Amino acid sequence: MKTAVYAGSFDPITLGHLDIMLRAAKLFDTLYILVTNNIDKKTTFSVEERVQMIEKVTAQVPNIYVKSTNDLVVRFAEQHKVDTLIRGLRNVKDFEAEIALYHFNRNINQNIETIILFPSTIHTYVSSSAIKELVHFDSDISKYVPEVLIKDIVKGIKSKQLK
Repeated sequence: MKTAVYAGSFDPITLGHLDIMLRAAKLFDTLYILVTNNIDKKTTFSVEERVQMIEKVTAQVPNIYVKSTNDLVVRFAEQHKVDTLIRGLRNVKDFEAEIALYHFNRNINQNIETIILFPSTIHTYVSSSAIKELVHFDSDISKYVPEVLIKDIVKGIKSKQLK
């Protein structure tokens, strides 16, 4: 059985993230979507909120399982007998971070492979940070996030701005 993990902060999930999730789900028997806390990022949504958002938009995909961790992704993979990590790569800036992460993960466990998936053209420059900025300036985000989540995302971002 082929299993993989696609991990990220997903704060919030974008159509670019969802695109990679759905494409990766076609390649593997089991795909874990792993919500993580990036120690370098201040998150807007709680881990539980991010898990719920992803579950909501992937509910119809039977081989996707949404989990969270406070540990290294590669350790989650070891514990769940996952042999492949899925990473998204949008640009050269992402490349530098991803290649460093790849080497760290390989130093921890050489049996876990990393596969890069590129976003569809329309989602190449979509980022969670850009979504937050658009909401801050009351711009339309419907082209960038799942429609069913727009109200929750706007409400969550706006509530953080008030604090």
